[in-house]
Amino acid sequence: MLRSRWTLAVVLLLGVICVLAVLLVAQRTLRPEVSGTDPPSYEDLTGSLFRLSPSHPFGPPGVQEIALPPLRDGVCIWGATGRDRDGHIWVGVSADSPGGSAHLLQFDPETSAWHDRGTVVDQLKAAGLYRQGEGQAKIHSKIVTDVEGWLYFASTDEEGEMIEGATLPRWGGHLWRTKPDRERWQHLMAVPEGLLAVSGVGRYIYVLGYWGHVLYQYDTVSGKNKRVVVGSAAGHVSRNFLADVRGHAYVPRLTGQPGGTVSAALVEYDSELRELAATPLDNYLGTLSPHANHGIVGLVYLADGRLLFTTHRGQLYMIQPRADLPALVTAIGWFHPDGEAYAPSLFALGGDGLVAGVTERNGRHEWVVLELKTHISGAFPLDTKGLRGVLLYGSVNRDLAGRAYVGGWASSTSGGTRPLMLQIEPGH
Repeated sequence: MLRSRWTLAVVLLLGVICVLAVLLVAQRTLRPEVSGTDPPSYEDLTGSLFRLSPSHPFGPPGVQEIALPPLRDGVCIWGATGRDRDGHIWVGVSADSPGGSAHLLQFDPETSAWHDRGTVVDQLKAAGLYRQGEGQAKIHSKIVTDVEGWLYFASTDEEGEMIEGATLPRWGGHLWRTKPDRERWQHLMAVPEGLLAVSGVGRYIYVLGYWGHVLYQYDTVSGKNKRVVVGSAAGHVSRNFLADVRGHAYVPRLTGQPGGTVSAALVEYDSELRELAATPLDNYLGTLSPHANHGIVGLVYLADGRLLFTTHRGQLYMIQPRADLPALVTAIGWFHPDGEAYAPSLFALGGDGLVAGVTERNGRHEWVVLELKTHISGAFPLDTKGLRGVLLYGSVNRDLAGRAYVGGWASSTSGGTRPLMLQIEPGH
């Protein structure tokens, strides 16, 4: 009996030491490289808000549509959202025509004012990189902040791409960064792959390209970049992936199996792009074809350094970074209390493990709230303001007043679709 108590005490002590070590690494990672600047918080770097929890989280949220300024050829916000250190929300609005250009906008929640921050094609021309006829119709990636206040995002083209033969888009993709007070963007990288996702917390910014899940790393200190092929199959492209404060990246790998089946695993890379571990993801694909499956769709950072993500099917997974060991990746269960549901956005509603997000089941949008400690959850109606043809995609961002943001599209009065952004007030 005494031995078992002693063993339990040692295990608990080792667990505490591991957690403290991870937090120490995080603190060092977040320290700014430039003197004279205030250190950015973990909230700043992840677009989260941990210090403000809703009083009554289990209930329908307040919803307001934020009208966008008129944009030529703008059709959707494909999850391209971010927040700068002043609390302004940034969105990328995608176009829908060959040779078209995505648009970058900045929204001030305090004044409800929009600021036009330029188009991809115009920035290519300003940088002397434009090729005649080039289009960059999408900004699909998250907009990520680094320790010096730069905002990173990717643009991409889709012209001519085909699953057959893994034919790349004609014009490839670009990695960019800008600051809130600058009209010109900085061009960082041009690659042949299409670029749909960006992730990073601190020094290293990662970009995911297709086909084949090609992972690029950009070092914000040295300006150098690296590349590794993670691997994918059957035309599958994950819409998102994750990175932590240590500079580790977590990317799905799909592998063809005998008999025509496909398996999925989450692969962890360290900051040197060395593969550390591959954890099987049993509830990743389901019955959809790999090409139709969006892979990782929702993601969120918790105050203690853990990360959560949802798959296309709505399975919730947790990533727990560990000092000197690969991260522990575990399945939590379905995010929606009734089972499978598309769950493309997640938000931390405070520092105590309360998360929420928008889900879609059979055309019905709901607001799901989950308490991680007890696994108590609830699904509540989400008011889509009577709009038709609504699609809502991903975000992790809350403004400094605690309001959450999701982007997508809705049917327009003139036919087709128009970009849509909803401001959500949890616990309204």
